Formats: sequence, structure tokens, C-alpha cells
Amino acid sequence: MKITQVFYNDDADELDLVINVDKPQPAVSHLVEDDFYLRVNPETDQVVGATIFNASLYFGQLARAFALKAFDDPNVRFFLERRVESFALEKA
Repeated sequence: MKITQVFYNDDADELDLVINVDKPQPAVSHLVEDDFYLRVNPETDQVVGATIFNASLYFGQLARAFALKAFDDPNVRFFLERRVESFALEKA
């Protein structure tokens, strides 16, 4: 999964990600967690984007967990797992 574009609306505190495609595409949004939606192409079932509402709150919580070295925090652990996974894939 590759993020190809990032858009942030400061007024709405909304982060929009374009994923796996070169430009935004029509998609159906699915709530996967509070304030976090995946956008899926209904014809291919491919994830083509994501939207995070209240983005500063979401990333603020993550930043605080990192600052406190709260490595058991699920968001910190998830980030670290994906980062290590990406390095492993690059080496393969």
C-alpha cells in the first residue's frame, strides 16, 4: 500500500490520503475506526484513499505516546510494525 498524495484541510482538520493510485478516484467510504475512513473503489475493491477527521487530535495522541515511550500503545506498536515490515520488504 503506497500513499501517493496527501491533502490537509486546516479549517476542517481533515487529512485526505490518495493510496495506490495517481489521483483521487470515485470511491465508497467505510468507517474503520472513530474519525478514520477507508475509501474503496466499488468496482475493484481496491483501497484508493483514506480520510482522517480530527487529524491533529489523532496525530497528537500518537506523538504523545511516542514521547512517553509508550511502546505498548496499539498505535505506536502498529506504526513500528509497519515500519519494520517496509524495511524487510525493501531488503527482500
